[in-house]
Formats: sequence, structure tokens, C-alpha cells
Amino acid sequence: MISNGNKNARVIIVGGGIAGLTTALALSHVGISSLVLERTDFEDATGAGIQLTPNATRVLFQFGLANQLAESSHEPQILETRHWKTGRVLCRIPLHEIVARYCSYPYLQIHRSELIRVLHSACEERANIDLMSQVEVEEIEQSKERVNLYSSKGKFGAAMVVGADGTHSTISKHLGNTEEPEFSHWQAWRTVLKEPGSDVQGLSNTNVWCGPTGHIVHYPIDALGTYNFVFVTKSSETLSGKWKQNGKVTELREYFQGWHNEVNEIIELVDEQHLFRWGLFHHARMKLSWSHKRIVLLGDAIHTTMPFLAQGAALAVEDAMAIASRLRACSMNVHRAIQSFVVYRKTRVEGIQGQSEKMGVVYHLDFPWSTIRDWGTTWAVAKLARDIYSYETV
Repeated sequence: MISNGNKNARVIIVGGGIAGLTTALALSHVGISSLVLERTDFEDATGAGIQLTPNATRVLFQFGLANQLAESSHEPQILETRHWKTGRVLCRIPLHEIVARYCSYPYLQIHRSELIRVLHSACEERANIDLMSQVEVEEIEQSKERVNLYSSKGKFGAAMVVGADGTHSTISKHLGNTEEPEFSHWQAWRTVLKEPGSDVQGLSNTNVWCGPTGHIVHYPIDALGTYNFVFVTKSSETLSGKWKQNGKVTELREYFQGWHNEVNEIIELVDEQHLFRWGLFHHARMKLSWSHKRIVLLGDAIHTTMPFLAQGAALAVEDAMAIASRLRACSMNVHRAIQSFVVYRKTRVEGIQGQSEKMGVVYHLDFPWSTIRDWGTTWAVAKLARDIYSYETV
């Protein structure tokens, strides 16, 4: 059921993806009503898998989503890093064991569309959450006590607006964030394969193939034989940061010429209709406004992060819990809550953005520096579990 809008909603959330729907659930969790405005039909069109590290599942499980997520996802046991040319396993990391040692919640891998479905269904069950699809926000005005949004479906007003509408955020532009990020000259290709066959070894584990000119990550995202693949390569052209750009298998094959035969076998299985690529940009280097008066940004709308630590979605989930907690603690004093939220989140977010950029360098180290990387990988994963995955949003 999609509502026609709750005129009594205390918060309007623009964006119905992971960040927006999780924010609605977090607000509902502390007794605050919201209206979520989404430009599509609450459907994920990226066709990609996603990793939910324990700092994200901690929050989602608190909303009662443990069973739904467990049924729809895969919990990795082993992480293997492999040599780009020989295919040799460089390091075999007991990921599940490390996570269990430092974290109270699991590490899950899931299809993005399935995560959106779980979040959307949970929102529909909450009486104090309203959902509206096919809404394009056109103008925003703020008064002393209220924010009014003018959209393709009329006017909406509330005490506060949360911009959770992604990297190309309309709300962010309304806050004056018009600077364009610097292109990193890296691109990521993604596809999902169903039951690719037994000829491809090691699929049951999470795999990272490391090479000096790129890397590949692949992992299961359910119990039905569905796998997510991400290929990261240099780009000879300046790309858009949009997710839905079609890629060509012939071009992907050229980038990985000379890699191990198993990589070539994987590429031959790719259905070009479901191969997409996007450019990676240095968003961490931008100076952006997180908020203005009664409007605040969260998730990719303010801190798009390189994918090399798999923390983009997790940071958005943390943001959702953090803004809800601040509103409750400040008794819905919007200005105090927003100020507290920005101070609380900025240091952690900027730290992870920086670490993600550095990890992009580490993945592509050439010999002999790659030997040091391989030797310290298990230690590095344990450090991630201690410093990032075990984080508790308050």
C-alpha cells in the first residue's frame, strides 16, 4: 500500500533507497512519524549485490529484521585473496571467525533489490510511516518553524526534511552543493550471475583477485546460487557517476587480458544486458554543506564513499540511527538535533572515506609491495572488525 501522504508527518524524507527507508524505520523506532517521497516505485534498478557489515546489521536487527535478512542473504565464512595472473590463493582469511570474535552481529551479503524489498515491507507495516512514489521534488522553502516542499504531486510540509536521495541528490543541490567531484580514473563494472556453473572454483567463498591494473570481487548473495561480481579497472575516458550505464563484454575482456583463465571464464558467462559500469569519484575531497536550518543530508547525498571497504550502505544505516537518536534526545528540537548529528557523524564518515581511498591503492600494489599486503591481510581484516564493524551507533 502506498499512501497519499501523511499531513501529520513530523519529518519528510526525500529518497526511498537504503538510506531513506532505514531513516523512516529509525524514526518510527523512537516514535517519530515520517513521510518518504521517492522518485521511482521503491524498486532498486542497479542489479547489484551489497555487503552488510556488522555495523549495519546491528541497526537493522534492532528493527526486527533479523529473520527477513537472514532468509534473503548469505553469511560468508571465508575470504580468499588471489593472484591476478596465477590464480593462486594468496591469503585465506576466516572472516566469520574474525567477525564473531569482535562483533555481536553478522556480516551478510545480499542483493540490493532484496534489501530494498525487506526495508520497504517493514516500512509498510509501521503506522507512523507513509510512503509516496513517483514524486519529484522541485522547490524548497523554509520558515522559522517549517519546511515546505513543492513537488510533482503537490506541496508537503513538516518540521524537518532529511535528504537521503543519493549521490546525485536534489536536496543537496538546494543546499548549494554544486561542486563536481574529481574523477579518480577508476571504473567499476558489476553484474549478477545465477548458477554460473561448477567450472568456476571458489564461488562459495568471498574472493578478491588483486592485480596492479585492477581487481575483482565476487561473492554469493543468497542460498540459491546467485553471485555478485565487481570488476574494477582503470578508465581511459571520463565517466559519469551514474549507476545505470551499460557496459560491453568485449571491453571488459580487454581490460583483463592476461589474467588467470578463471577470470576469462567468468567474463564469458556475463550477460551483457546485465553488465553495468560506473565511474568512481573523489567525493571525500569535496567541501560540502551537511545541513541548512531544518534540512539535513545523510548517506550518499552527503558522503558518497569509494566502494573499497564496502561501507557506503553501512554508513547510511548508521546515519539513520544517529539522526533518530539525536531527535529523540533533543525532544524534537530540530536545530539542536541536526547540529549534534553533524558533529557526531562527520569525523567517522570522513575517516572511512579516507580509508576507502587508501584501500583502492592497496588492492593494486605491484610486486614487491604486494607481498607485504598479502602477509598482513588477516591482521588488516581483524583491524576492520575491531575499528569499523564493531561500531555501535548511539
